[in-house]
Order: sequence, then C-alpha cells, then structure tokens
Amino acid sequence: MELTLRAADDLHIHLRRDERTPVVMKSLGKGGTARALVMPNTQPAIATGEEARIYRDYLYQFNSDCELLMTIKLSPNTTPQHILDAVSEGVLAGKQYPDGVTTNSENGVRNVKDLFPIYEIMQETDMVLSLHGEVPGVFVMDAESAFLNDLKLIHDNFPRLRIVLEHISTKDAVDTVKNMGPNVAATITDHHLAITLQDVVGTRLQPHHFCMPVAKRPEDRQALIDIVKSGHPSFFSGTDSAPHLKETKESACGCAGVFTSSIHMPLLAHLFNAESMLDRLENFTALFGAEFYRLERNSQEITLIKKPLIVAREEGGIVPFWFGRTLDFSLYQ
Repeated sequence: MELTLRAADDLHIHLRRDERTPVVMKSLGKGGTARALVMPNTQPAIATGEEARIYRDYLYQFNSDCELLMTIKLSPNTTPQHILDAVSEGVLAGKQYPDGVTTNSENGVRNVKDLFPIYEIMQETDMVLSLHGEVPGVFVMDAESAFLNDLKLIHDNFPRLRIVLEHISTKDAVDTVKNMGPNVAATITDHHLAITLQDVVGTRLQPHHFCMPVAKRPEDRQALIDIVKSGHPSFFSGTDSAPHLKETKESACGCAGVFTSSIHMPLLAHLFNAESMLDRLENFTALFGAEFYRLERNSQEITLIKKPLIVAREEGGIVPFWFGRTLDFSLYQ
C-alpha cells in the first residue's frame, strides 16, 4: 500500500536555539514536513520582527529545505509598533502564552483585557493570534476549559481577528471552536490523538508522554479523533513537537513536551489508518491550515508506504515519542 500526498505543513513546532537545533531541523524532512510555523518561546524569547528574522536565518543554517514561518511572543510589554514592525518582517502570527504555564512562558499573559490594544492592531494588520489556551493556577485537567471564556471574549470584541487555539486537548475546546465561525480555528497534535492521561501516569510514569496541555480523558481524545474524521476545516495539524534532552525529561522535575517531528507523517498515517480515516490525512496536514493562514499550498509531495517503522530510542540526545514502538507506515525515501 502506498499513499502519495502533499508534504506536511506543521503549523506549531519548537525548533529551539541551542545544541538541539541541528537535530530538530534535520528531523523535519525525515518526518515529511515541508513548511513549519516556528514558536517564539526560545531563551531569550522572540519578541520583535527583527528578532524573528535573525532567528529564521539562524535556523536556515541547519536546513534550508523546509520553509519556516515565523511568530513573535506577545507579552505585557508588547506594543502596537512591535506588531507593525513584525508584519513588515513577514511575521505570520503573534503567540500568547499564559504566564508560567509552559516552557519559557515567564512574562506571559494573566488578563487578556490587558492585550486589547494589541488585538486591535493585529486585527487591522491581519496578523493571526495564536493562543496557548490555559488559565494559570487552575487545576491542570480544567485549565484549558477554563480559558474558553477568554477565547469567546477576544472573538466577541475582535470578530475579524483570526485566532488559532493551539494544541487543543478537550471535548470542550472542540465543541467551542467548531461553533465560532471561520475566523477561529484550532490545531491538534499527533500525540493528543494517540494518548490519554492513563498513558502518562497510569501504571507507570512515562515522562516522554508528558506535555502541556496534558493528555486528558478518553472522551476528550475521542472528540479530537471525531472532529478530524468529520473533515471540519477549522481543525488542522500542529505537532507542538517540543524536544528536550533526555536528562531533562527523565529527572525529578521533568520538562513538558514531546518530540514527534521526526516521525510526524508516519505516526499520523498509523493513527489515521487505525481510525479508518486516511482519506482525511492530506486535508488535515496540508490543506486546511494553509487555507486558514491564507498561504499558497506547498508544492512538495511525499509517499507513505505500509512498511513497519521502528521508532528510534534516541536522536541526538532527544528521546522521540513512542520510542521503540513499531509504526505501520514509513516515509519512502
């Protein structure tokens, strides 16, 4: 069995800015990705258009075959001029993090009303608002659902602002986004389609399944699968692949984030085939997201073959998601 389709747009990825970067950049082609939206929560964060350009040039040193789309981090210090300058540099989105909830999210946002002037200029300039949708201080299983009122508040006040609720993990988020119209969309990760909280902290602790937002209940995972299977165009792929060195995952205070970029399309083919929805794969990974971001479709093609792929146990000091397991599909090289 062979499946030839357009290469992936990964519309949410972390590429780092240290010794992990060469490994991660090379993993993009290996996983079938042709274009990627790069998150800005590096150390230090990418906060301006100029910083985004410099960061992109740095990344292209390690792989110039994958097109990189850039973002800036929104914070209480962001000004309307920052947005205007970023737009002039071709920055596609502004990423909003809740304060202290995930990796390098310090100096994040605690009250969305504080950013209303920023949302206004983003709406005027047609910059996309990318949201990590959790509320700081709320119980981790409820933090995403608690954010949905803020999402509605932003959309009600700025109806022309295009918004992406990132890496959704709950049925509540699915139900909310699908009823908000064409200017609100959501990304869904590979791993949230694959696991529940049981796979993280069930019979044994599995640090390489630990991410933010955490994997949720079986009914939440099923809601994600069902909305993808329905072919709803407001839901598309963003891996949130977030590489950490092995020792920072397998530790007394392990980092949140899973590494999927090197197995992205084989993993999704494996998952989609199991759910009898391979016919939805190309829309989810290469068409719906491009349409929402108003991008030309990428022109690269890949071929997936029904051939077992054993996931590597380690890549350059980084342990991939589902390491050691066998996927049903491989990428034809």
